[in-house]
Amino acid sequence: MVSTEVAFETMVRKPADADVRSAVSRRGFIRRVALLGGGVIGVAAPGLAAEHGESGAPPTARGMALDVRQFGARGDGESDDTAAIQRTIDAAAGGTVLLPPGTWRSGTLRLRSGVRLEIPAGSVLLASPDDDDFAPRERLSFATSSDTETTDFGRALLAGCDLERVAITGEGVIDMRRRARAGPKSIALKRCRFVSVRGITILHSPNYCVSLAGCDDVVLDGVTIRDAYADGIDPDCCRRVRIANCDIESRDDALCLKASFALGHVRSTEDVLVTNCRMRSASNCFKLGSESTGDFRRIVVSNCVFDGPVPADAAARVAAEGGGLALETVDGGTVDGVMISNIVMTGVAVPLFVRLGNRGRDQRERR
Repeated sequence: MVSTEVAFETMVRKPADADVRSAVSRRGFIRRVALLGGGVIGVAAPGLAAEHGESGAPPTARGMALDVRQFGARGDGESDDTAAIQRTIDAAAGGTVLLPPGTWRSGTLRLRSGVRLEIPAGSVLLASPDDDDFAPRERLSFATSSDTETTDFGRALLAGCDLERVAITGEGVIDMRRRARAGPKSIALKRCRFVSVRGITILHSPNYCVSLAGCDDVVLDGVTIRDAYADGIDPDCCRRVRIANCDIESRDDALCLKASFALGHVRSTEDVLVTNCRMRSASNCFKLGSESTGDFRRIVVSNCVFDGPVPADAAARVAAEGGGLALETVDGGTVDGVMISNIVMTGVAVPLFVRLGNRGRDQRERR
């Protein structure tokens, strides 16, 4: 069901520059959030501050900063640096792994708890063009009607499962160098806590760029995504998530909240704040669903610009019309306590789409 507690304040027109960059006053924003009974600001922010520090900074590395060159990485863009980078990550033990300026070709890398991967300006983490350099698709121990893109967290450039205090930071680039859909995800994290992804630019991803399932206490800040062939950022069954200052361009949904059966059980997505972001999409700029076996609770989207579409790409069979905001529950979940305000949309074919339905995928009896 869709709750009546869904509030909208949007503008659909060609805005002046001042409109695009204007911000809701702190007092007005807090007053709106208060309508949710404490909602995201009251629930998400304190939990993040407790782990990340009062400033909301990413997890601090308590060990030494390890340069991947010390472990044999070459950074010439041609050599396979996968093993050397992985050795550095495994040895970091609560420290920072540094990819200095250079081009670091790699297949799947397994992140570790307490480790920060630093990709500074001038550094490119370059996905290997060889699919055999990536982990195989994840084998699930349960049946699900969700598609492989939603459920697979093994086949990725940066992957992690059951981790805590993980950070990917810096002004550098993750380049997946793909020109069509189908392939590894850029970042895939499952059942992780206290996650920070900040400042990174992700290019040419053939699959979800930032894919999170069952992750709690997450900060995504200042992430730029360009030329993505699938979704940009997908928090699925996640709680206490803050997405701010991100700039996303994607041929599929730019930012999509899900509540799928990817974990093998039903879990809600709740306490999510999206603010000060720009999204451009040939599908939907912001979407809630369609994967909706679980519930959506206390979702706030504010101070964002929705542009559409990404220029059509005939080879990728992309439609030349995009949507702005889509709210869909079609798998048995409920939508409750959603507030959307101060949104400027330009060039979108369908500014608002709301759907309540049943597509035969309800797996709630599997709780």
